[in-house]
Amino acid sequence: MIHIKEIDKDNLFDVCELTSNANGIATVLEDYICCNAISIAESHYYPEFKPKALYCEQALIGFFMYRERDLLPNEAQICRYMLDHKFIGQGLGKKTFSAIIDYFKAKGLHRVTLGVDNENNIAKNLYISHGFTYTGEIVDGEYIYSLKLI
Repeated sequence: MIHIKEIDKDNLFDVCELTSNANGIATVLEDYICCNAISIAESHYYPEFKPKALYCEQALIGFFMYRERDLLPNEAQICRYMLDHKFIGQGLGKKTFSAIIDYFKAKGLHRVTLGVDNENNIAKNLYISHGFTYTGEIVDGEYIYSLKLI
């Protein structure tokens, strides 16, 4: 079962060590996202960013960060999403992403958006499989996808 947890003093370092790099070596700039430590630092200076840890049972397997948008009530934007390299290819991407969508539904949100590098076919296929559709927008080089929750 997938669980979404706050990042705190007990899991902070472990979350920062997660990497989506196939070689298992964490870097400041991963293939398609920046490292989790940068994201967590951003959330300190931009309190609208909400970083979360993803667990499968007791194992820390991933990370995501979102923000609720002041100008667009009932909408969230997923800013970062990643699974650790050790868990890629095990079907956990679909499970964690379903849990993230359920998390937003439980918060009463109406819509979720995200941006993706157009060359990241694995991520695009994951998002599309969950009902996200391309909006036709490109912002800072990322293709914007949207999902209506209600």
